[in-house]
Amino acid sequence: MKNKLLQTTLITVLLLVYSVIRPEVQGLQPVLDLPVRTDPPFIESGAAWTDSLMATLSLEERIAQMIMVYGYSNMGAMHEKAVLKQVTRQKVGGILFFQGEPLEQARLTNLYQEAADIPLLVAIDGENGLGMRLDETITYPATMILGGISDNSLIYRLGRDMGAQFKRLGVHMNLAPVADINNNPANPVIGSRSFGEERQNVSAKVVALMEGIQDERVLVAAKHFPGHGDTDTDSHQALPVIPHDKRRLDSLELFPFREAIYRGLTGVMVAHLRVPELDNRENRATTLSQPTITGLLKEEMEFKGLIITDALNMKGLSNYFEPGDREVEAVKAGNDILLMPADVDKAISAIKKAVKQGTITEEEINGSCRKILQSKYWTGAHLGEPVNMDSLLEDLNDPGYQPLFRELVEHSLILAKNSNKAVPISQLERTTLATVTISKDRKQKPLLTTDMYLEGDHFTLASAADQSTRSSILHKLTDYNTVIVNVLNTSSRASRGFGISYQTILFLEQIDPSVKLIVNVAGVPYSLSRFSTIGHLDALILSHKDEVLYQDLALQAIFGGASFSGRIPVSARSYVAAGEGIATGPATRLGYASPLDVGLHPDTLEKMDEIIRHAMKEKAMPGCQVLVARRGKVIWHRNYGHHTYQRRQAVDDDDIYDLASITKMASTTAALMRMHDQGQFYEDTVMGAYETVPDSSNKADLLVADVLAHQSGMISWIPFYYETLEPLDTSQALLNTKYSRTYPLKIGEGSYFNRNVKYVDSVYQDHYSPEYPYQVTDKLYMRSDLRDTIYKRIYDSELSTSEFRYSGLGFYMFQQIIETTTDTMLYPYVWNNFYNPLGAHTLGYKPLSRFPMDRIVPTENDMSYRRQLLQGYVHDMGAAMMGGVSGNAGLFGSANDLAKMMQMFLNGGSYGQRRYINEATLNLYTSCYNCEEENHRGFGFNKPVFWEEDAGPACNSASPSSFGHSGFTGTLAWADPEYELVYIFLSNRVHPNMGNMRLIDMNVRTEVQQVVYNALLD
Repeated sequence: MKNKLLQTTLITVLLLVYSVIRPEVQGLQPVLDLPVRTDPPFIESGAAWTDSLMATLSLEERIAQMIMVYGYSNMGAMHEKAVLKQVTRQKVGGILFFQGEPLEQARLTNLYQEAADIPLLVAIDGENGLGMRLDETITYPATMILGGISDNSLIYRLGRDMGAQFKRLGVHMNLAPVADINNNPANPVIGSRSFGEERQNVSAKVVALMEGIQDERVLVAAKHFPGHGDTDTDSHQALPVIPHDKRRLDSLELFPFREAIYRGLTGVMVAHLRVPELDNRENRATTLSQPTITGLLKEEMEFKGLIITDALNMKGLSNYFEPGDREVEAVKAGNDILLMPADVDKAISAIKKAVKQGTITEEEINGSCRKILQSKYWTGAHLGEPVNMDSLLEDLNDPGYQPLFRELVEHSLILAKNSNKAVPISQLERTTLATVTISKDRKQKPLLTTDMYLEGDHFTLASAADQSTRSSILHKLTDYNTVIVNVLNTSSRASRGFGISYQTILFLEQIDPSVKLIVNVAGVPYSLSRFSTIGHLDALILSHKDEVLYQDLALQAIFGGASFSGRIPVSARSYVAAGEGIATGPATRLGYASPLDVGLHPDTLEKMDEIIRHAMKEKAMPGCQVLVARRGKVIWHRNYGHHTYQRRQAVDDDDIYDLASITKMASTTAALMRMHDQGQFYEDTVMGAYETVPDSSNKADLLVADVLAHQSGMISWIPFYYETLEPLDTSQALLNTKYSRTYPLKIGEGSYFNRNVKYVDSVYQDHYSPEYPYQVTDKLYMRSDLRDTIYKRIYDSELSTSEFRYSGLGFYMFQQIIETTTDTMLYPYVWNNFYNPLGAHTLGYKPLSRFPMDRIVPTENDMSYRRQLLQGYVHDMGAAMMGGVSGNAGLFGSANDLAKMMQMFLNGGSYGQRRYINEATLNLYTSCYNCEEENHRGFGFNKPVFWEEDAGPACNSASPSSFGHSGFTGTLAWADPEYELVYIFLSNRVHPNMGNMRLIDMNVRTEVQQVVYNALLD
């Protein structure tokens, strides 16, 4: 009757618990009815094997199965010999490994297992994975960092990965998770080892981690029962006291243990605590308390799994009980596994004596031994398979574990304060940025992640800097309207102000209140209380650690390249309450990650290097930039070779290339789409509908859509510059189809330029004037009226049949339409409406007006027309004659910034919390306009030739929905919605002369692109 009443009471309590926790809200499971209570999964395992083995064991051997000794893999031969003796002579049942090295631990595991009569239960205290104990293995974020993650499915996946690593190393049991609720900031032993102070959050994460590890058939031991969170004493040194009554214990400390037990918890570790409410005997630790273990844990909470003591050599116990006595009391209390007895012989002898004296029953020994053997069977230890040493380190550090690690860090980032939605930073075009990195002795260099979004200036400051130094930086900061301060090298100790100096706080307080101030703290959650006096703080971020991954992701999230979703797991006094945290939603700008993070195989991608190195060896180009992004993350941004074949300057991330005909897509077409959205431009009308196109021209009746899709019948190009040159010998022509001493300058296949030419009189001069406003290149300016001549040549040019023929002439015409209709010149139009707000600041025309020459990659050493090396001046002759700004060519940029434009297209016209183009408009323009006639063009966009192998501008695997554009200088920008890919290839293949066709003949751009598709894992 009593048991029935107890069962009914427990079910009622669990129903109440469930209504509070609601696992679906905690991310543990979808909306379901109350789950059926689950017993530990090993309970029914290996009954026959266990029975047959039990029948062969003496009482002493059964007791020995309850003993778990400790082992190190870095303590040498003497220690190895001592452990081997405990295994062979004393026949202990398990070993707990501590510090060392994985290969050596694997060797020792095999050695000890081979020597054991019964397979050993191998355990490790790996709260944060193997790296907590072993070199050259993965250390996952601290438990309290994980406590800030809102999505508990990530914690479950972490358990799976941890479990797989444990299993690979021959480990059967992890002495984790920590189920303590850390509601005492002064706790010296739990601290960051706890998931936090909120019972629902702690419970949900304990269960998630437990289930993940156990699903890999690895045992766990939730600790430290009945709850070590609310104490200021370290049980390694003394016996802490938990003074709370049963009601408080039930509602808080025991809460996570109850939930985990209900979900099938395999093990519980009991702490050395004194809890008078449970056992009022003086100096009686819970480890040795029968009312606590048998009465509460086994009977009241109905726990059927393994119960393991905390280390029996800790002073919280050893100060009051002698070796042998401790172990007897521990068994009497109800423990199954006795961890690290000070003297194994004494422990076994004392327990055996107690059995004979009747103070411990043989049934108790048998019950514990049976559970231990069944747990060994469940983990597979009974199979006796040695740890495979081959590729062990590689397996334990499999790159496949890294994507989750990165997700854990990103999801742990906490945006604690965010006044007026300061983060993510918007309106980049109005933002002037500075960062200040504060660290001890200025040892931390600033991380330049922010430059990938918005170029700024970076300062460093020592945490103990004097007033003069602080004032100097404060004065410099007056030039900026946004300041990010990164506070690094902090401390976990409140007594040290969490490592955040008075000088740091004073510096922050003295920053101009009109400045947008974003503070990023790499510290413990409690440290945020140090910033409560700063009234003008716009955003406060907790990024936990100084490590690059944490800081890189925090800075990305500030710009919307990653997300803030974490919630602070413990209160920072009254300044930030536990559970608070502002979610910013999905990333809205490009982020930066690794290939596996987005389902691309890194080894396959490395094959791009081989293709590019071969291309450079064959002089297809002197160098290039290659960028690959997937699912909004840049995962490959590499630079190859040099600016020129002289090999004096290596290609760098922020180098700027002449994009050539990518201009048509990234400038002119972008502008036309925006005008379409504003009702200023229509594709289904004729060119003559726009006032810039003369009624008398044969272009007036051309359908705009046909011109955009290159099927209007216009000729491919007009070499306008020919008319500005003349041979010195009037009997000679400018060009010839064959090479000779007179015609040595190859400008294309079967096309050679006369070496003896001059500019036609009065067409050019060497300096600017109102009459010569168009700068063609250095010291070469064109007469103003020739621009009209260019347009006359276009409007007077002949037409052929309306079939696909690539022509840039229409884009000269579109430039006129854009500038006349919007009353804005093309460059400022695209700069103000696209590049500047995108943060794509290297994109633009005439780069020498904004960037130093050595940052711009040279194109041709043009001996036929401009007679100089072109660096910072557009290669395309027609665009050059337009002063460097043309609808046909003239755009420059870096791979990173061009990727922003392409990602905006891929996003359907939105980027960085802003819509640039309506999605329907983008779909219209990027669709194949006339594929049935084998025209692989959209409106201003190129499309793949999917009806023929090895043809068209993209690789064979590019999907029909993909789009992009190539450029004559050796460039390609491509986006594929089906695979969420952006691919950028920038080179200067026309250096030193444009007759070099090797890049095209070798299909380098598309061969490299194909590797990206080959690397897809999903």
